[in-house]
Amino acid sequence: MFKSTRMEEFIPMGMPEEQLNMLIHMQFRAQQMSYQSQYPTARHQIVEINDRQAGYIITDHQGEHIRLIFIALLPHFRNQGNGTSILEQLQQNALRITLQVAEQNPARQLYHKLGFTEQVASPPYVTMQWQRP
Repeated sequence: MFKSTRMEEFIPMGMPEEQLNMLIHMQFRAQQMSYQSQYPTARHQIVEINDRQAGYIITDHQGEHIRLIFIALLPHFRNQGNGTSILEQLQQNALRITLQVAEQNPARQLYHKLGFTEQVASPPYVTMQWQRP
């Protein structure tokens, strides 16, 4: 699943497939180790849509504050309102949600649309927050 959500970033490098697979595997392992050390109580969940695996989400719940650590949908589940639905469900269960997003990530527009505001820019990432009114 990680490979299919990150492949778009790496294909332009023009690497041979074997080398590309090794790089993606290393990226996945590094990400997992980082998240485990920073957020040891985080929840890792497969996103299912119509009984099909559609993506992956990692959240850390601290009372009514949720940190959205990672969210990714497989390409054929994007741009259909699925990400919006997932985020709206999180908003129903939280007083505050924080996340970091890459400056160039198209999901940044979705976060704005759902009421997230930019708190801190630390290139190449932006910290965003949503607070229940």
